Amino acid sequence: MEKTMNSKKGSLRVSENVIMTIVKNAVSEVEGVSRIANRTISIRSFLQSDTDQSDIRVTMLDGVCRIALTIIASSGYNIVNVCEQLQTKIKAAVQSMTGVTVSKVDITVDDVDFVSEATL
Repeated sequence: MEKTMNSKKGSLRVSENVIMTIVKNAVSEVEGVSRIANRTISIRSFLQSDTDQSDIRVTMLDGVCRIALTIIASSGYNIVNVCEQLQTKIKAAVQSMTGVTVSKVDITVDDVDFVSEATL
């Protein structure tokens, strides 16, 4: 799905891929997030050479965007605070860069990365 905006100069289409890229960038700017989790892939998507396996889902309905993603949190951070910061950052980034209204940002924390002192 795409969001199409019309003006006197023409139309502008914002694809879900653009929104996914903005989400990835926003996630990289929040401390306490180790990474975006990989989604479970089907044989079909594997064979279709879908190279991006990030678990980010973007749903557009009536020009409004809903975003859902699964993350791996970093140890040593308050997960609730990290998710709240992430929701705020993602919503602000998508709305300011695209003009698309974001109704919800749903975050699932799938795991926590514990880094041992020996690997530092």
